[in-house]
Formats: sequence, structure tokens, C-alpha cells
Amino acid sequence: MVGRIPAETIEQIREHSDIVTVVGEYVNLKQSGDNHFGLCPFHGEKTPSFSVNSSKQFFYCFGCGAGGNVFNFLMRIEGLGFADAVHKLSRRVGIEIEEEQLSPRRQQQREERERLQHIVQIAVEFYHHILLQEPEGAEARAYLRRRGYGGEMVRRFQLGFAPSGWGKLCTHFRQAHVDEDKAVALGLLRRSDDGRTYDMFRRRLLFPVQDPYGHVVAFGGRVLDNSLPKYINSPESDLYHKGKTLYGLYDAKNAMRRQRRVIVVEGYFDHLALVQAGVENVVATCGTSLTPQHAALLKRYVETVVLLFDEDKAGQSACFRALPVLLEAGLQIQYISLEEGEDPDSFLARHGREAFDARLERARSALGYYMQENLNASGDQAEEQARGIAEILEVVVRIPDEIELNLHVQELAKRTGVDIKILQRQLEQIKGAQKSPAPLSPAPESQGTNPRREVRRPVARGAGEDTELKAQKMLLALMAERRQVSIDVMTRGAESLFSHPRCRECAELINRAYTQERKPGHWLLDQCEDSEVQEILTAALVDRCQFADEVIEKVFSDCRGAVNRSQLKQRRTQLHAQMCEAERNGDIEMQNECMRELMTINRQIRR
Repeated sequence: MVGRIPAETIEQIREHSDIVTVVGEYVNLKQSGDNHFGLCPFHGEKTPSFSVNSSKQFFYCFGCGAGGNVFNFLMRIEGLGFADAVHKLSRRVGIEIEEEQLSPRRQQQREERERLQHIVQIAVEFYHHILLQEPEGAEARAYLRRRGYGGEMVRRFQLGFAPSGWGKLCTHFRQAHVDEDKAVALGLLRRSDDGRTYDMFRRRLLFPVQDPYGHVVAFGGRVLDNSLPKYINSPESDLYHKGKTLYGLYDAKNAMRRQRRVIVVEGYFDHLALVQAGVENVVATCGTSLTPQHAALLKRYVETVVLLFDEDKAGQSACFRALPVLLEAGLQIQYISLEEGEDPDSFLARHGREAFDARLERARSALGYYMQENLNASGDQAEEQARGIAEILEVVVRIPDEIELNLHVQELAKRTGVDIKILQRQLEQIKGAQKSPAPLSPAPESQGTNPRREVRRPVARGAGEDTELKAQKMLLALMAERRQVSIDVMTRGAESLFSHPRCRECAELINRAYTQERKPGHWLLDQCEDSEVQEILTAALVDRCQFADEVIEKVFSDCRGAVNRSQLKQRRTQLHAQMCEAERNGDIEMQNECMRELMTINRQIRR
């Protein structure tokens, strides 16, 4: 891939790709008029709610809200980027892509990345050959056999062995004319103070780490005995960022997408043990805690994360550190408990797959487990108990769904005997202190898209949607149908009509289509890789509707009211926090002032 794909070529490929035929290779579809229905491949269901429209060439699930065109479907089902999906379909329909040239700077960046990937692949093949064929790999082959892993797993995951000695890879790189400076930057070689290079990995079993697109970007290396350190991992580089990478994701993502659930383990061998036992929806962290980038990556494929860490203090701490990050991403979190001293690898070796499946069926709420352990550790002193409850609330507040959050607060009230109103006041205080929460670390970047700087709350769908959100989605559908409505929205100001940021983003996209003299439709879906925006846009395009002008004005009014209520609710949260602060300080006047404003706001919200 050497440049940008022309828009005309994208359109031509889309026109020659029948979405019903493409989707039919993954989903068993039955025709009903212009639509074809089947079981959604993106969430578990027993009654078909997944629809593919042959005339509009869209797919849409009325259950989970997944939607888009043929490119978006391939991106979701195969885990591809937009350009990769276009290329795959181009080969299918026999259309050759003549790409537009990139700018010199972008072209240089792409070529440099390809050179680095090539260097890593040379190392992968070198180490893999030693493990499979060379006498130097005999010790590692025997070690793997003792642990129950044969050639099939070695080949599937391209396992390798770094032999003893300081310069085996160095010599191989010189013979292959590899730039040693680049190999050092990738962490494959190191440079001594006197300028000589030597191998990073020596006498270690190597696990190649792939990015979500299947390119090896790093290695994890394990000793074959009990020497320390047991593991060393590649340092970060232009290709590898451990906070954005999960071991095994490339192989697991299709199973994750089908089951809407992933098992997260800590070790490479834990991952291999589960895969060998037939559990495909499993990934491992690369020697780091789960990050917001990891959570955003998992959110693309699953709804539930099952944490399966070692049954010791370190494993428990890793589980508890992951909670706020995963909760903030809107993921459900479960926890599997094993016997003390067991890890997934040893458990499967002793008890087998059936026993593991039984544990998986009994997986419990990770947040409930955290509550229990935290309260148990708080002791009998009121001060310690209060501190423990405060710590729990600091985690619970990360839950984006208000109903789920409230249920957990009720559960905490039952467990502690503390009045729920007191817990809710403290929760509001925590929220008030987090009025403009910054992400824990920089958000992940997607190929071809702008970096996302926050973990966004998912849009509610289906029968449970609130009236405000329904009005905003109806307005988007009207914008897609009538250019004048789009003009009116931009004239009145999108921020005054859309309280939900993703709906506002969709409105701006629709307006951009009209501005560029394009009819809102497939072009819109090609402008974003974000699945949530695709879903909202698809719903708007599917729900295109005709209304009288007075009805349209009513929709405008409903949307303005939604924004106003959203602002009032934010102000109400701030006032609750101010009242708590005033109560602690004994400021009666401030309490009364806040109460008067609260009463006014509550009356306005109820109108």
C-alpha cells in the first residue's frame, strides 16, 4: 500500500460488492422482502435481529445497534482497518487500485515503518528456525514437550529460541544487510559503551508479540530454568507500545467478536495453555497493567472481560488495578478464582478443560469481589471502614451507565448498613471533584483516524432509549433526508441541539457531506472507523423519514430541551458537591443558597 485510495475507486469497489453476498459468507441469512435476516455475529442472540438491506446496501442489528456498509462489516468481522477492507474487496471483485501518492513526509513514514517491520520479521524467522531445526534449539524443544506443547503450537504462534552467545543475531543481521542502528532502536540488539552491538535475547524461549493487524512488533523472552529475571520483554519502539498491545489479540479477535467476551491472563504460557485447550477468546498483557488503550481495544470486540490472574496478592492487585480502567470503558468485568498457588497453565494441566469451563460458568462480578475483599480488609474500626467505603466509591463512580451504578451503590449499602442517601451524597461529591476528568493516559490512536482523547460512554439503544436520545436520533435522520434541515441545524448551532457528543459528531459529518455536494449515505460511513459513529449514522440512514414542517419544529424543540436538561443536571451535580462541602464547613448560608437553586432546577427539569 503506497498511497491514498481515490474516492472514485472506493465507490466503484462498493458498487461491485453486494453486501448480501459478502455477509452471507459469515452469517446464515434468510430473505424477507428487501431485507435478509440472521443471527447477529457481533452479539449473542437466539432470535434473528440482524438485517441486511439489499437495496440500500446497509446492515443493521436491531439488538446491539451494529450497523454500516460492506466495508464497515468487513472491518468489524475481520478486525481490519478501512484501507485493508477496501483492498480485500477490490481483490474479490477484480478492481485494481491505483493509489494516489502520499506527501513525501507521509510516504517516508510509511516506508520507514515497513523497513522496521521487515527487520523484526527477519528476527522472527531466525529464532523460529533455531527452535524447530537447529541443535541449539534442542533444549528449548525438550522444555516445551515437558510442558505439553508440540510443534503445532510452536508453528501457530511462531515461537522461537535465542541461543547462547552474544552475537548470533548480530551476525545474521549483518549477513542480511540489516541496519544495526534500526535493530538497536527496535530493542533486538543492544550497544555497549564502546559502540559494539550484541544480542538483546540470549538462551531464552521467545514469544513473538503481534499488533492487531498481525505484524510482529516485539518479543517476550522466558528463561528455561529458574534464573532471574524469568521474563524480559522488548523495550518500547516506533512499532511497539506495551500499553496499547495485547498478546494473542490478532488470533483471538474473531472468537472474541462472536462470543462478545474475552479472557485476560497475565502470562504467555497461560495464554498458550488456554488456546491449546480450545479456548480461543483469550489475550495476555505484555508485562504491564491494563491501560485505557487496552480497554478501548477490547471494547471494539467484546462486552465482557473475564480476568484470570494468578491466585496470589500480585494477581489480586492486578485485578483491582484493572477495574476502574475497564469500568470507565463501559465493559462488564468478571473474575475467575483458582486455588491458591494455581495459574491457568497449571490448572489446565491438572484438571483439564471441563473443570475450567465449570469455573468460567461460575465467574463472579469483579466489582463484587473487590467490594468484598476491600470491606473484609477494613477491620472493625469506623475510620478504616469509612476509608474502605470511600475507596470503593472511587471505583464505582467510573461506571458510565447510571442504572448499573445505582444498583452497585444499593449493593454497597446492603453490605455495609450505611444509608444509601449518604453513599449517594458522597458519590455526588466525588463526581463534582471530577467535573472535567482527564483520561488516565493518552488515548489510543487508530490508523487513519484522529486520536481519541477520552473513553466515551456508549449510546443507549433499543426500547430502553430515553426520549431525549430518540429525539436527537430522529433529527439526524431528518438531516440525512433533507438538506434544509441540516442547514437549519448548523444555523441554530449543533451544540444547542445535541447533548450527546457522538450525535453531535454525526450531525457535523452529515453537514460536511452536503457542503461537499455529496448525498449523505455510504460516503459518510467511509469517513470514520469509529464503530459507535457508524452505528448512529446507519440508524439515521435506515430511519430516513418524511415529516411535516410542524413535526420537524417539534423535534427541534425536543432536542433543545434535551440539551437544556443536560446542562441543568450537570449544574445539579455541582450543587450537591457544594452542599456537601458547605455542610462539612458548617456554612448554613451556602447550604440554603444551594438548596434554593436546587429546588428551582428540579422544577425546570420536571417541566
